[in-house]
Amino acid sequence: MNQTGSVQLIGSPDDASLGFLRSENARRYVRQLPQYPKQNFSARFPNMSPGAVDLLEKMLIFDPSKRIKVDEALCHPYMAPLHDINEEPVCARPFNFDFEEPMFTEEDIKELIWKEAVRFNPDPPIH
Repeated sequence: MNQTGSVQLIGSPDDASLGFLRSENARRYVRQLPQYPKQNFSARFPNMSPGAVDLLEKMLIFDPSKRIKVDEALCHPYMAPLHDINEEPVCARPFNFDFEEPMFTEEDIKELIWKEAVRFNPDPPIH
């Protein structure tokens, strides 16, 4: 998704909306972007129903913690004719994706690089 285009639509975030960004560099980057006011969604999307506009506004919020949650969105009046709550199970607990972000020290990384190099060049050159 075009992030700049999104900000042009939803408006530039205030400092309170940047708290979820862990990196100060990321917060600094967002702050230096051009400032845009929030557009009127009804005027921007005149062919959308008021319910669709309401749901879209709740989905397009900069801070993820303030956005509508999936189960809330599915229960939104706009979605009523499109789903059956009995066919949409909700996971009892959030998925844990920590395994995708292994924590390596600098020494661990050097060792992994060395092992990879040795794997491709098992016999060191003789000097």
